[in-house]
Amino acid sequence: MVFRAIRLIISGVVLFLIGYYFGLRGIRFYQVTSESMYPTLEIGDRLIGEKFEKLHYGDIVILDDPLEKNSVIIKRVVGIEGDLIEIRNNGYLYRNREKVEEPYIAEKAKYVVEPVKLKKGEIFVLGDNRNNSADSSIWGPVPVDTIHAKIKFRYWPFKRIARF
Repeated sequence: MVFRAIRLIISGVVLFLIGYYFGLRGIRFYQVTSESMYPTLEIGDRLIGEKFEKLHYGDIVILDDPLEKNSVIIKRVVGIEGDLIEIRNNGYLYRNREKVEEPYIAEKAKYVVEPVKLKKGEIFVLGDNRNNSADSSIWGPVPVDTIHAKIKFRYWPFKRIARF
């Protein structure tokens, strides 16, 4: 009886510490629900996101959906404050007038984005599936404070485990 009580207390403390650690680090779990990040992410992929201090080009982020209240979306950061972003009629992304190499996209964009200068506190996000993604090419730059997490890891399916 005493052994069971001690085991229960230890289990409770361990669970509390794990929960505290995840809460402190801002760890969150997400599931992909659209093809907008294909081929990098597929529907059903399970992801781990974490609070961030600074964003970098190529980061995959979870942010508020500008078109649907109380919903989040997954996109890739392609521009940060101060950048000039455009997609030219050749389908390529240009940052500060230089072509960006993007080996992760499904295909080149079949649309044009006129040059956009990002203001302080703004980012530009695009889906890897450029022609099947609602993103900044449609609604423009988004505030950094709408970002919930930076994706760090895909843990499911096991055969496609990856660190980002």
